[in-house]
Amino acid sequence: MKNILLPTDFSENAWNATLYAINLYKEESCRFFLMNSYDVNGYHEGSVMDPVPAKEELVKHKAISEEKLQRLYEIIKERFSNPGHNFKCVALNKTLIDSINNELNQHKFEVIFVGTQGTTGAYEVIYGSNTIQILNEIKNCPILAVPSNVSFQFINEIVLATSYGIEHTKEELKYLIHLAKQNKSAIRILHIEESPGLSISQKHNKYHLESCLKEIPHSAHSLAHVSIPIGIYCFTESRGSDMIVFINKKHNFLEKLLFKPLYKDLGNYSRIPLLVLHRSNE
Repeated sequence: MKNILLPTDFSENAWNATLYAINLYKEESCRFFLMNSYDVNGYHEGSVMDPVPAKEELVKHKAISEEKLQRLYEIIKERFSNPGHNFKCVALNKTLIDSINNELNQHKFEVIFVGTQGTTGAYEVIYGSNTIQILNEIKNCPILAVPSNVSFQFINEIVLATSYGIEHTKEELKYLIHLAKQNKSAIRILHIEESPGLSISQKHNKYHLESCLKEIPHSAHSLAHVSIPIGIYCFTESRGSDMIVFINKKHNFLEKLLFKPLYKDLGNYSRIPLLVLHRSNE
């Protein structure tokens, strides 16, 4: 049975990501972990530096978190009746990242779903600080960021954006390949040319990437004389693509990608789910 982690702050964004996850995995047996992290006066479990609050405060906040999680679970059970889906509620008095890592250390998760604020927010902060923190700091599990304005539909086409700068392994692409197989999706490899033509190493990496995806319908595409964000925007919008995939190879790659001023006039990322995979050696 697959384990799926659903961090929630009980917002509409988190709820939409939960709905997307349940619908995406409706044909598979899964155990969903509904996880809420809360903060009692800056005190975090396991820290020897923080002041210890009154026990009553800890008990109170834990009870509130558990009650909200139980209410969320009951809403889900009323709306969905899938015998293959089980749910577990987890309330933790830790920071968000520590809470996620706590669960990752105890269970093997296939993917983490997080919500984004969608087109109603400023483009500079379409993912929000919590989501950016998760995308950057959680390294050992795929992360799927779902915009609040996106409801689940068939995933017909997945766009994998790449520079061909590194050789990816099939292990790194494992979740993407599974996702494409389960949804009968085609993968479109998109390269935005920053200089004319491909180098010898880029050609090698391109060939290797396509060989890793040989079991999946796929094709390679390139755009020249256009910035990376505009290229991705034009490509996905013109084709009606259903998901964008990045493989994060640097600690701050996604933060730079999403917050550079060049990107702030584009709302494409707020309309398409973003799947983030990580280098297996990082």
